[in-house]
Amino acid sequence: MGTGYKGNSPSYRSIGENVAVLKSSYSFSNGYFGTKGQGGTHTRNISSADPVKTAKNFYALASYGGVESSMKNGNGYTSKMADGTVISYRKVSTSDGTSVVEINIRKSTDSGGVKYQKIHFVKED
Repeated sequence: MGTGYKGNSPSYRSIGENVAVLKSSYSFSNGYFGTKGQGGTHTRNISSADPVKTAKNFYALASYGGVESSMKNGNGYTSKMADGTVISYRKVSTSDGTSVVEINIRKSTDSGGVKYQKIHFVKED
């Protein structure tokens, strides 16, 4: 991948710096994106006509300015953000086969109001 920041960002960024663009593109309420999923409070769903494309777009916006690496199993990517947040994109979830973006803010110093969550990208009904 080379050196530099995700999306050719000129600086190392936090999830807090990326939250405004995410909120303008995806529903956001009480620290969560999308709607409540079946896996509990932290499991969310975002529906679209093209879930894989939507998941990739969400991950690109959320992880902009992070340091990205490939997952060892080849199923996706992780980006570490300047504030300590880790954002991961998995092409296929082991639970239901959907694409998933996980936002892990447990070590974040600038979460921008975003809470820990796993977002499954599902086909619109």
